[in-house]
Amino acid sequence: PAHLVIIKGTEFYDGKTNRYVDFPITDVLQMMGRAGRPQFDDQGIACIYVHDIKKHFYKKFLYEPFPVESNLLSVLTDHFNAEIVAGTIKTKQEAMDYLTWTYFFRRLLRNPAYYHLEDLEDENINTFLSNIVS
Repeated sequence: PAHLVIIKGTEFYDGKTNRYVDFPITDVLQMMGRAGRPQFDDQGIACIYVHDIKKHFYKKFLYEPFPVESNLLSVLTDHFNAEIVAGTIKTKQEAMDYLTWTYFFRRLLRNPAYYHLEDLEDENINTFLSNIVS
């Protein structure tokens, strides 16, 4: 940890491709996350120095929230199995009701294209959830 973190440039030279490439945004966030010493500071300071071309991207990234999407579908069978064993889910309808209480369902309604849902008509949503549960 440090009181001040300065990131001088967000590119590195990739010898395999013989060109400069951007750091993954997660790496930049990790570097910024080192700012602030809990025992001494109430806040940390991070400065990013980039070329003008990238300035707008980083300003937008840092000051505007970006959505976090659900990964529930990739592990849904594990969750369903656990709920079935616990007795929470006994029928297909209860499984569909269970889905409507998840973060996945909230994101499905806000960003249907990400989950390959065509539109938000009730019938299409019910068919989509039914196909997931089947």
